[in-house]
Amino acid sequence: MINKKNMAKNTLILYLRMLLIMLVTFYTSRMVLKALGVYDFGLYSVVGSIIILFSFIQNVSALATQRFLSVGLGRNDYTWTNKVFNTSFLVHLTICVFVLLFAETAGLWFILHKMNIPVDRVVDVFWVYQISIVSLLFQIMQTPFMAALIALEKMDAFAKIGIFDAFQRWFMVFIFTLFSFDHKIVYYSLFLLAGYFLVFILYFVFCVSKLDICKIKPKISESKELFKEILSFSSWSMIGSLSVVGLSQGIALLTYFFVGVVANGSVWLAEQIMVAFNRIIGTLQTAFNPQIIKQQSILQTQEVASLIKLCCKLTACIVLISAIPVFVDTKVIINLWLSQAPPYLEGLIKIVVVYILIDALSGPYITAIYAVGRLQKYQVTVSVIMILSLVLSFVLYSLGFSIYVAYSARVVCSFALLLYRVLLVSSIASIGYKSFLYNDFPRLAFVTVISILFSEYVNKYLENGLGGLLFLVVINGLFVLVMLSIFSISTTERRFIINLIKKRF
Repeated sequence: MINKKNMAKNTLILYLRMLLIMLVTFYTSRMVLKALGVYDFGLYSVVGSIIILFSFIQNVSALATQRFLSVGLGRNDYTWTNKVFNTSFLVHLTICVFVLLFAETAGLWFILHKMNIPVDRVVDVFWVYQISIVSLLFQIMQTPFMAALIALEKMDAFAKIGIFDAFQRWFMVFIFTLFSFDHKIVYYSLFLLAGYFLVFILYFVFCVSKLDICKIKPKISESKELFKEILSFSSWSMIGSLSVVGLSQGIALLTYFFVGVVANGSVWLAEQIMVAFNRIIGTLQTAFNPQIIKQQSILQTQEVASLIKLCCKLTACIVLISAIPVFVDTKVIINLWLSQAPPYLEGLIKIVVVYILIDALSGPYITAIYAVGRLQKYQVTVSVIMILSLVLSFVLYSLGFSIYVAYSARVVCSFALLLYRVLLVSSIASIGYKSFLYNDFPRLAFVTVISILFSEYVNKYLENGLGGLLFLVVINGLFVLVMLSIFSISTTERRFIINLIKKRF
């Protein structure tokens, strides 16, 4: 049975976590831009932003470990679940070795010999790259502990560590701004590294001391088959995660080569908006993920289909309420967020919002694919689609199209990926695709278009500034709720949501 009360509680806790993290993240971005300046900010975003990008795909990477842990928990086999955790710990150590080898060979060669870096900044870029690799390794090793907390649905602890993570980043940036450094981007990377190390230690100490399934007793000789299975699963998961990073970094590099370093800073800031929305989406879907995996592990297909459908609609609701004001009132948000906004940012943010509106619906289907466990074909196809979208961006830049047109290749990519994931889940988990493609998606698209047009119309009569933005948020939120209630949410789903709220409050 689905634990509705626990899902409602976890969702509320995670949203409080997400709101605090978002506020701190946006304020920190403003501080960093002011401290580094537009040029150094753009230069750092070319090299060091791989850590920022990995942080928002880490939830997807954690699904690999979470899938095995949730299967064990669903069967109430805690001994096997502990063996899974220890094996996953060894697997992630192995992945770190491969990442380090690749980063220090092909990656370092590309940074030093293929990027058009000013001669006087080569040393700075080298050290930023090295420090970022170490930070990435801590992020990778943190993944099994995150997965354990989510699989056990310990969302209160997960939320507290996330809030600590956000505030330590602010604190590190605050300390950084107090001093004057000759090599700013290098010292900024070092401060970030210190923060990533602290968060890793916190995850490690809490999980090992408080959670029985996280007792570290790695014995690879006793679990060779499990090691191979989890390594294969995690490796394919990591390939998918690296494809996401590769797409983002690839577009950033293309922008750097074709437009310039300042424009690349705008791309990085637009990615921050994407990170923020992915946190909003991930917050809701993290509450659903353990239940989807557990229900799939005991082959409750009907329950899985119901959870996916409801999660898609709730995700669309949350995204429409938060994203449409950003799309409509982008200039006001930029002025409130940044004291010195680089060029191109407004248009890029609008493109990011469109991308998010489509990509958000993929989350529940990704979880279902991980729950079934057939990743090889999936990750190869996803990687090919992402590479093709990167090639499309390159062709558009080469033909002289603007940064906005080239960056929009991501939107095409997100739609292709959504379509593929829906069809794949239909084939491997016996969950029909027709209801989503012919009923749910068109209805959500209709609500989205009407809501944007309505908000654009209302915004013409509002004052520019914080007051007008807040009023737009409220009006848009009410309109979206009414439209979804009429055109998208079924009577059964409406009753389910009401029961969730009643059980919590």
